[in-house]
Amino acid sequence: MEKPVHILHALLIFHLLGAAAASDQEGWWSIDCGAGGGSRVVNGSISWVPDTNYTKVGTNARLPQNQALEEMNTLRFFPNKTENNCYIVPIEFPGFNYIVRAGFYYGNYDGLSKPPTFDLKLDRENWTTVNTSSTAKGGIPIYHEAIYLTRSGNLTVCLEQTRDGEVPFISSLEGVPINYIYDEVLDTTTATLHLVARTNFGGPEIRFPDDNHNRIWTRGITPPNCHANVSTTIDYSLFLVNDEPVSMLLDYIESTKVNDPIILTVDIPPQSTPLPAYFVFYLADLSYHSNGSDIRAMQIYINGLEMSTVTVYFDSSKAVTVYPLDVMGPTINITLVATDESNLPPNINGIEIFTRHDLVGQSGSPLSPYSSSDTSKHFLSIYALIIYIICLVALFP
Repeated sequence: MEKPVHILHALLIFHLLGAAAASDQEGWWSIDCGAGGGSRVVNGSISWVPDTNYTKVGTNARLPQNQALEEMNTLRFFPNKTENNCYIVPIEFPGFNYIVRAGFYYGNYDGLSKPPTFDLKLDRENWTTVNTSSTAKGGIPIYHEAIYLTRSGNLTVCLEQTRDGEVPFISSLEGVPINYIYDEVLDTTTATLHLVARTNFGGPEIRFPDDNHNRIWTRGITPPNCHANVSTTIDYSLFLVNDEPVSMLLDYIESTKVNDPIILTVDIPPQSTPLPAYFVFYLADLSYHSNGSDIRAMQIYINGLEMSTVTVYFDSSKAVTVYPLDVMGPTINITLVATDESNLPPNINGIEIFTRHDLVGQSGSPLSPYSSSDTSKHFLSIYALIIYIICLVALFP
């Protein structure tokens, strides 16, 4: 039965307005470390600002050769080991989870050909160890990202020298408040989630504006027994659990034969003890099928353990969350195998992997994500949106 046209108009407008609301950049920050001058706008809306208002220590430097990303052309380095080499960033929404991302590109800025290794701290607690050796000559920038539950009006990011003669530096620092995404994971913990991988299979790297939350989806490797495809259909009724980019759901890899598994290997920094990990698999089947009885079903194995069995129906997508599973470096092995009843090979569009780190400073109770005024604004916005849609339906019967 065909839906009335005015209902379809309302649904489409609701989707477009929802996407616009999701990409609202209130509370974002994008700091171009070591840059001089004023702010600059990229992608029509992201405002990169110099770091002079966020730190009073360190020295600016510019790379000898320009990079594709302007924020990677400058950096701030911290030669004084005894100082608090920190950034203090005001938080607009204390109590929210934030995506916090630090970027690094060495580019032999000091002429020493000695990319440093150093520690990164979040609110004075150990975040991660940064190894910049891959950014020495012609490499790509490296990023360290965490989903962090903020607990005060300021966020502190510090760099700490751990090796003699290796001077810490930073190229960029970004933050995005998030709400109503990753609920299945974040409802189970207030710990910090460190990003291990966020991959788009079968397509190019994805950034804002394709991703409403400024996430970076790196281009995945296609295994030799697989081929990359791009779907040509977009169904606006897709349920996006984590507001994942539609462009990622259109890209996918698929094994060439039904009985060939997809085998993926993910590098993970080695650690002395196992860490709880959270996996989100993005699976979609948006391509045309000539046979309406086709079935795409697969089993997901992680390090040899069967974790889930999934059926992906035509013209739909799924985000399958697996947690927590203890992992150790240096690699995680993932295998997707078609079930016996499946007559289509396994496929995958994207994956996110996080490890959980319980920082000492996060042991207290979290703040409420909204102040009373924020709550009023939030619900008034929803109410206004509903009224707007009802009026559109009435105007276009």
